[in-house]
Amino acid sequence: MKKYKVQLTPRARRSITHIISYLQEEQSKSAAQHVRRGIMDKIKSLNNLPASHEIFEEISAEQQVYHKTLQWKYKIVFTVDDDVLQVVVVQVYHGHRGDRWINSQFT
Repeated sequence: MKKYKVQLTPRARRSITHIISYLQEEQSKSAAQHVRRGIMDKIKSLNNLPASHEIFEEISAEQQVYHKTLQWKYKIVFTVDDDVLQVVVVQVYHGHRGDRWINSQFT
C-alpha cells in the first residue's frame, strides 16, 4: 500500500497554534494538549488513503480539489497529489466558523 508524505502549510500550523492557545486560556493546558495530540494524530493518518476522505465541494474547483476530515469538531482541509504521493494540509479550524468563513479563506 502506498504511503503519502504529509505536510502542513504555514497557515495550517498557525491555525493549530491559535486553537491550542485558545484552549490553554479558556480551558486548560491538558485539554489543549489532548486536542493538539488528536489533531496531529488525525493529520498523520492522512498518509494512508487520503483521497478516500470527503471532497470539500464548497471550496473545490476544477483546478484544485480539496478534501476534508474531522477530528472532533475540528475540520482539517487538505489536498492530495497522487503523482508525488503527497498530502498538504492547508487549514485546520473549528466547525462553528461555518462555510462562509472557510469560503473567505479560499476565494
